[in-house]
Amino acid sequence: MAEQVKMEKVDRISDLHDSILTHVLSFLSTKEAIKTSVLSTRWRYLFDLLPNIDFDLEEDLCRKNIKSYSTDVIENYMCSVDRMLLFCNTTNVSKFGFKCWIKMIGSNRFNRWISAAVDRGVKHLDLSTSVLPSSTLPIFTCKTLVSLKLGKYFVLNVPKDVHLPNLKILHLHSVGFLNDDSVKRLLSGCPHLEDMVTRKCDLGNIRNFHISHHLLKTLTIRYTYNSYQCWLWINAPNLTSLEYYDRLVAGYSMENLQSLTKAVIDISACKTLRADATKFFKGICDVPSLVLSDTSLQLLLRCEPLPVFENLIKLDLPCHLRFRCSNALQKGLETLLSSLPALEKLEFYQEVLCSLPEKVPSCLLHKLKTIKITNFTDEKDCIGKAKYILKNGGVLEKLIIVTASHISIGKKWISKTLCVSSRESKPCFILII
Repeated sequence: MAEQVKMEKVDRISDLHDSILTHVLSFLSTKEAIKTSVLSTRWRYLFDLLPNIDFDLEEDLCRKNIKSYSTDVIENYMCSVDRMLLFCNTTNVSKFGFKCWIKMIGSNRFNRWISAAVDRGVKHLDLSTSVLPSSTLPIFTCKTLVSLKLGKYFVLNVPKDVHLPNLKILHLHSVGFLNDDSVKRLLSGCPHLEDMVTRKCDLGNIRNFHISHHLLKTLTIRYTYNSYQCWLWINAPNLTSLEYYDRLVAGYSMENLQSLTKAVIDISACKTLRADATKFFKGICDVPSLVLSDTSLQLLLRCEPLPVFENLIKLDLPCHLRFRCSNALQKGLETLLSSLPALEKLEFYQEVLCSLPEKVPSCLLHKLKTIKITNFTDEKDCIGKAKYILKNGGVLEKLIIVTASHISIGKKWISKTLCVSSRESKPCFILII
């Protein structure tokens, strides 16, 4: 019995190797990992060995239900960051993440943190703060940096000697650029950049948002501000994925996008067509897979001449009831189909097919294998669209129909009606969802 009691008092966890204990601590937040230092002398400095340092003041205060930022709370928080970066024995820092959007942090202190992280060979920087990173900081000449994520609410002043030789990921959220040169310097200083994201960035200080890079693979542009006088230039011969969610800007230049395999385009509604919108769509017309919002489809249909997407295999039109075929141009999906000779897979809301083409599109006769129609009803118009597809789909293998929630008769009636309809492709399978 005495031996059993003695066994219960043995601290087996503390006897584990440092590498195991630090792995356990890695599942905790940085603040929680620091708290383990009070457990015993064995745990006092273990948190120093953590390669990832991540502080999120906003989340931490919300979790504690603290609604106001007292000086003591902020100072204690800042001291925790000091302890991890400035006073610990960590030799390497893989990631330093800091999120705090209040203005109680001194720039000098913040600069010391960044310098310390860079000196310790940081690979991933994720900074969301109102404090402006100085253009003289080694953040712009860090040889170990692989990913850099910056935000929020400051103007980025990029120095002339920027050099980030290993940077592959660049995410900018709610930042502005001092001038056109800031954009050019930043991209030219990242020779191995592969992934770039801009979200809610302010382009008010620049006239040419020039994204030119020979190795860039993925590009996402979301909701820029003050861009109505700005030109967007994209020159990326190795770009494979483009996501563009924005209003029309002053103009476009889209070059060397022959490697593009997928594009997601959501351009906000615009009453007047600018000639350069046509340049935008012509620049991506070699893409094999395309997703278009309803407003983007309307804008594309107003291009003259309508671009031909010779290599497009898959088209997705996730449009909703905002699309109206009663617009003055009276154009819908049926117009676009004539410009898609290689299309094999098509997904669309039934509203975007405004009318049945008198001349059957070539892709429907010879290429289309899978068609998915969403928001389908049991009305005569919808049934007519499905019958038209079945009658002319020469190589159609599958017709998927996703019914609307308000259909009055039901799926069985739709299925029965379509199953007895004439079809060009006998093996075609009809699925009603």
